Amino acid sequence: MTTSPFPLRRKEDEPFRQKGQRKGMYLLPSLFTTANIAAGYYAISQITQGSVTEYWHFDNAARAIGVAVVFDALDGFLARMTRTHSDFGRELDSLADVITFGVAPALLAWFWGFRWLPVMENADLRTKSGL
Repeated sequence: MTTSPFPLRRKEDEPFRQKGQRKGMYLLPSLFTTANIAAGYYAISQITQGSVTEYWHFDNAARAIGVAVVFDALDGFLARMTRTHSDFGRELDSLADVITFGVAPALLAWFWGFRWLPVMENADLRTKSGL
């Protein structure tokens, strides 16, 4: 008798399914998570296109991060409301959070603020004894 390396599924492991609920409901929270990733990717692409003369790219990136906050809130809300949470959805949401709320704001801070400090006219900002 061979044993399977995968444990048998228990009935309580299965997410609760309401009457008439389709399998496609699992896609709804993942679509919002994918929109979150897309907003983060758009923010990163706008950040890399920005410069001192074309600062509006940075504004677009900040707005995209704000829109991603809404998508992040909605995907969690929909997953709890429809009881369609899964391990894949949890991992996808973690990836979206890293891209949108980790990488994009760090790049925005670097490119929009810190990167241009040596170019600024006020030399006091660049010296240790700037006070």
